[in-house]
Amino acid sequence: MRKVPLLRMRPVILSLIVMVLLALAWLPTGEFLPGDRTNKPQLFVSYEVPTAVANLEDIAFDVRQRIEQRHEWRLVESAENYAWQLHVEVTQDRQIVIAGRLVAPQQATDSAQQNVQHFKIQGPSDAVGALPAQFVKVLIDLIENAESRS
Repeated sequence: MRKVPLLRMRPVILSLIVMVLLALAWLPTGEFLPGDRTNKPQLFVSYEVPTAVANLEDIAFDVRQRIEQRHEWRLVESAENYAWQLHVEVTQDRQIVIAGRLVAPQQATDSAQQNVQHFKIQGPSDAVGALPAQFVKVLIDLIENAESRS
C-alpha cells in the first residue's frame, strides 16, 4: 500500500478545521444571567395550605403535580428577579378556593414597579378534580399572554 502524500490530505484537514470552527462558533460564550439561559419563562412556586385539613393538602398536591408536569416553563428553586413568582393558597369555607398571586419578573427597565395578578378558582367539594386543572389552565393563559406582550 502506498503512502498518501500530505498534499492529498489537505482538503480533508481543511474541512475538519472548518467543522471545528463552526462547532466552536455555535457554542454559547460569555456570562449569561440565569434568566437569559432559556427562552422559556421560569417559575417559582410557593404553597400555603392549612395542615389540619387533609383534603386541602391533596388538592395542593394535585396543583403541584400539574404545575411540575407542564412544559411551558422551567421551575426554579428560589424566588429570583428573573422568574415569575406564584403563591398558591388553598382554603375551604363553604367552597374550596384555590387562590393564586402571580408576580411578573422584574425587568431592568421597570425595576421600581411589580406587576402582580391575583386570580382565584372556587367550587363545591364535588368539583375537587376539576379545580386544579382549571387553576393551571388560568395560570398558563396569564403567563403566555404576558410573555407575548413583552
